[in-house]
Amino acid sequence: MNVAVFVDKPVPSERPTGIGVAAFNMSLALSRRGLTIHYVCRGEANGTVWVNDNLEVRKVQNYSRDNVRVALDIMERERPEVVHVHSTAALPSLLLGRALGRAVVTHSHGDEPLHPLRLAMMRKIGMDLSHRVVAVSEITRMELINRQHLSPKKVVVAYNGVNIEDFRPSDTPSEVLAKYGLGNFDRIILSIGTVQQRKGQWRIIQSLPVLLKKWPNLAYLNVGRPYDPLYLSQLREYAERLGVSRNVRFLDAVPQVDLVSLINSASLCAHPSTKEAFGLAVVEEMACGRPVVALDTGPLPEIVENGVDGILVAPEDSGGLTSSILNLLDDASLAKRIGEAARRKVATKFTWDLTAIRLEGIYQNLLSNR
Repeated sequence: MNVAVFVDKPVPSERPTGIGVAAFNMSLALSRRGLTIHYVCRGEANGTVWVNDNLEVRKVQNYSRDNVRVALDIMERERPEVVHVHSTAALPSLLLGRALGRAVVTHSHGDEPLHPLRLAMMRKIGMDLSHRVVAVSEITRMELINRQHLSPKKVVVAYNGVNIEDFRPSDTPSEVLAKYGLGNFDRIILSIGTVQQRKGQWRIIQSLPVLLKKWPNLAYLNVGRPYDPLYLSQLREYAERLGVSRNVRFLDAVPQVDLVSLINSASLCAHPSTKEAFGLAVVEEMACGRPVVALDTGPLPEIVENGVDGILVAPEDSGGLTSSILNLLDDASLAKRIGEAARRKVATKFTWDLTAIRLEGIYQNLLSNR
């Protein structure tokens, strides 16, 4: 099978983004299954590279201007049977694929509001013209059906995944902690997520005065791009007012090898986010065998079984969030048991190879029923 994939994000090695990481790893896993993938993405410079015998990556520096030209070249030269689009900016490629009679798939990585209105209209047009819309979770699927008024038959689910060979339990080199100014702390609570209001980092900061009474040498670390600088300033001021600023650290994006080390250094991982399409960071942390505390909302109940391979807390229960974190800090055997169960869950449900199997089935079903 021959598939053209379009995503307005760089490859993860240039700059990791949620959609870019997911789209590239899905395509890589599909190529390992023998599908020929022509992957068109934004890049630091124009160029083409074959990652393996089945995966061609074409980087387009000016993606908005040139993706249609590249798409037309691929359509004429490679004649893909399926066009799979991962971002609204790639709508022209989707329209081209549809006009040329290809099977067209849109991948929805969330149904959050888009601004300006033009982008929201582009997303709606793309979904209406697609033969299938792939959602990353069941709750995202229902949101698309209800908000975008799509037929339930059109919208299907393919969970995101993780490379369990990369994200796995390991010892943490002391130099990694020293590199990021964490060498003097004996307990670390880790969150991974962009710094914006919906990610809810303030909830963990709010818990710190209670947590530090029992564990005074504990640090709260958030790894993620400062999407909202004003919110980041508010978080720093809030930590200062509570007297816990010494125990709070914010890091921008870090290399994947360091990220894995930081995950493995954490006593637990906390996700106080109120809005997610999937929760890829949660799966990466579970793959490393870390116990995760998250809010019982959105797709998280699809990933975490409360009390078995993670802890879920009602969004409005701030006391429950604090006590759940304390329980894991105080009970090493509980944390170990939950972390080991989390690793097993990911290996059997949330890998990119499993995502690829699901996508290949969607493609085959679509092609056989056209």
